[in-house]
Amino acid sequence: MLTNNKVGAYVAYAAGEIILVIVGILIALAINEHSNNEKKLELRNSYINQLNNEADRNLKKLSVLNNEANQMLKDLNTIFKLLLDKDYDNPKLATKSFFLIVSKKFFPVTITYENLKFSGDVKLFDDLNLRNTISETYETFIPIEKLEASEQQAIEAYYENFLMPKVQFRNMGITSESYGKDIYFENMVLTRMTTIAQNKEAYTNAIESLKKLKNTFAELQNIN
Repeated sequence: MLTNNKVGAYVAYAAGEIILVIVGILIALAINEHSNNEKKLELRNSYINQLNNEADRNLKKLSVLNNEANQMLKDLNTIFKLLLDKDYDNPKLATKSFFLIVSKKFFPVTITYENLKFSGDVKLFDDLNLRNTISETYETFIPIEKLEASEQQAIEAYYENFLMPKVQFRNMGITSESYGKDIYFENMVLTRMTTIAQNKEAYTNAIESLKKLKNTFAELQNIN
């Protein structure tokens, strides 16, 4: 009977030890998981701050381009009115026609976004809607790039096919009456007015998306 009691006590002791070990392991795993989650949250918040700063820089660039596009449209509209009025010797025709060959280019800042994509850290953002909002915002830069490329081709063709053979640069003000009547010149004015208006629309879409993204980040940080 005594032996049985000793065996029973030993089994109980051993079982208790095993339970303590298991509990210890579970606690360690829980602590480790909590630590990993904290690190992931810290990394995600770091990305949010960087993406937010990146958005500010892109907003600044786009705002400048949008304002410049507004001014260019005003000047080209002045040219078009002069052509409609057949006011070919007006000095504004020569000075403002400079905008027919002026092109602006948007150089977006995308370093943080590219790092987020190619590092695989995009999984830090559990919310699929947030992931989509981030990617869709940066995708608004694509139409801008395409429009700029198309615009540049039109400018190069105008320079090669019209300006070089038909316009005397040192006397543009004096010779405006001759080239101002050319249908190519008028068509180029209309073309640039159209492309710049398209650029403005693309700038506006990108600006709105960036502002929406910044608001989303602000709400997310308030929750945390």
